[in-house]
Amino acid sequence: MTVSKPARKPAARTPKAQPESRSARALPRPRLPPPAPAENPGHPAVPEIIVGFDEEAVANEGIVALAACPELFVHDAHLVTLVPRAHPGLALARAMPTLRIEPLPSPRLRELLSRSARWLVPQSGNGAQHVVSHVPKWVVSGIASRRHWPGLRSLTAVVTAPVLRPDGSILATPGYDAATGLYFAPREALPTLDDNPTQDDARDAAETLLESVEHVPFAAPTDQAAWLAMVLTPLARFAVAAGLPLCVVEDSPRSRWSDDVITDIAILIGAGPPAVIDADDLVPSPRRSIDALRENGESIARITNGTTRSAIAWRRIHEVLQRTRASNGFVWFASTARALRDAEMNRFALTARCEGGSMTAHDGDAFIRDRTTSDLLVAGLTILRAYQVAGRPDMRLTRWAGFEQWSAVVRAAVVWCGLPDPVTSLGQTPEPTNATDAAAADLVVGWSELAAAFPGGATARQALDALQQAPKDQYPRLRAAVEVFAPGPLDEQGTATRLGRSLRRHRHDVHEGRSLVLAGSGNQGNRWAVRASSPASPA
Repeated sequence: MTVSKPARKPAARTPKAQPESRSARALPRPRLPPPAPAENPGHPAVPEIIVGFDEEAVANEGIVALAACPELFVHDAHLVTLVPRAHPGLALARAMPTLRIEPLPSPRLRELLSRSARWLVPQSGNGAQHVVSHVPKWVVSGIASRRHWPGLRSLTAVVTAPVLRPDGSILATPGYDAATGLYFAPREALPTLDDNPTQDDARDAAETLLESVEHVPFAAPTDQAAWLAMVLTPLARFAVAAGLPLCVVEDSPRSRWSDDVITDIAILIGAGPPAVIDADDLVPSPRRSIDALRENGESIARITNGTTRSAIAWRRIHEVLQRTRASNGFVWFASTARALRDAEMNRFALTARCEGGSMTAHDGDAFIRDRTTSDLLVAGLTILRAYQVAGRPDMRLTRWAGFEQWSAVVRAAVVWCGLPDPVTSLGQTPEPTNATDAAAADLVVGWSELAAAFPGGATARQALDALQQAPKDQYPRLRAAVEVFAPGPLDEQGTATRLGRSLRRHRHDVHEGRSLVLAGSGNQGNRWAVRASSPASPA
């Protein structure tokens, strides 16, 4: 028996979707709603930029839209932004993060362009209709490759402490200052500044600053005034708007103050930890070092490895800074342990000398415990502001060629507070200090001890060989002089070169009735001898 299967009912057919007609596909896509009115803070109004064939005009509109971006600046012909950074020298509980100037990456520039405007492209087939688009890549690259962006804020530098403006006022409000192009990012809260201080206030402020270094044995009151001028120079560097002198702190031959105390105090009061540049790197290739400072927005630098350099070497460094215009807006600090007796040094350097004494870590930190850094900073600003409020009285100072503007702002303010002129008499050889005389006397008298071994005079190399071969207790005065004027291993050629320069520098100096004379020269170098002389006729 065959069982027949029930017949299946045909499944209901679903009608196929009709293909979209070309006319339907040609319908315009709906445009995004226009931006909300400006009254709605959640949807601020932004300009609309239509992307056309005139690429320069489109890029110009993009630059106009970028003017509303608070994080975008122009620095040294580059688009830059400010990035927070933690500085190892600011490990204080109350310290705030500092800001670093960095180039603006192209992806970030594209994001800012997208945020600053609505970019529209014409719809094909209907030029009157536009659709929202991404920022074209050629717009980003075109704007980034320019070197001039009208309407964008120019950034001169980032400062972490209040400074004196060119108009004589104090920049003390955090943020961007349109008048100077400076961005003030304070490291810590500061006391309120008096906007109208008097001359008495300025003199009290000068005493406060000098009390902070009363443990430092300055050679003379002029050196105290020079140190105070070094403190004020970083605070007034943007008000000067011209070349600044090289600030050199000179140690006595028997002490070491400059590296650990004086220069650090001056820079700490002015702008915090400085950038460091080796003198050997600065002279042969100054552009690289100076460009790195400008890219980082630095304005204060410290030249290291210059302790044993002569005045001629410092003059060469100054010429490099002048040639590259690096002294305009930059404050350069340096330290030396030599006796700079070259009168030419006074033409380009502000020098403060220390004399004798012994330094300990306790002494170096005393000023921090007695007075806070903010108090010292306010004292420096008070001096500068009070002199401006008084109308910058004419102090009748001797003209310092190349530093007239600095003299009118900083040097005159120091003298106005009752201190001596911080600049040594121009064109005259500075008077040597007692320690300088002692070291030079050790060199002259100690050289006479070599007469028995070298009756015809000795070269610098021969003298060092004699010291190396003789017992440690022999030639004590000459050894003391070599430690001051030519520190280093006795068998190195650099030590002999430095000693030879010192011999030339102190030639004809009369000490204890004796003076150095050139006895002859040959393949081994100059031979030096000592003869009896009187102070009246050092020839």
